[in-house]
Amino acid sequence: MASPPADAAAPHHTAPSLDDAIAFATRIHTGQTDKAGEEYIGHPLRVMATVARTAGPAGVDAQAAQIAAILHDVVEDSETTIADLAAAGYPPAVVAAVDALSHRPDESTRDYLARVAADALAVVVKRADIQDNSDPGRLGRLPAEQAERLAVRYAGRRALLDDLLLSAQRPAADGGGDQE
Repeated sequence: MASPPADAAAPHHTAPSLDDAIAFATRIHTGQTDKAGEEYIGHPLRVMATVARTAGPAGVDAQAAQIAAILHDVVEDSETTIADLAAAGYPPAVVAAVDALSHRPDESTRDYLARVAADALAVVVKRADIQDNSDPGRLGRLPAEQAERLAVRYAGRRALLDDLLLSAQRPAADGGGDQE
């Protein structure tokens, strides 16, 4: 029986697995807590679990969506860059989704969500992110005023994302089609 080529088993030629991404995100988020004082990694893990159920019906690759979900906050919450994720071997679709999901400094919410809306993988992750962030059980552990403010914020973001997605699907009002 012939041995596989040496480069076939070389880890640097293999994209990181979902388990690798979970380990990486866990390392990145160690010591971070959410608004309720709980370990932050719980949030990306819950988003990933939701995406595992919703990616297929949304027509996106479930494995790529789960990896993007677990990594969705690493760029915002650490020194990790999009280039670092690409250099680590994450697939281009995952890197692009994490890029779309990473809110840039001084970027308006509308511009941010427009970038998300342009990437189907990012949309699936962002919907799961908003769902987790606005979960009544999680919000119920916060002071009432803060919980209400966050509930309103996330409802507005969900509505804006839905509007952006709908407007991207509508033909141009002048009947001229989609010209750039």
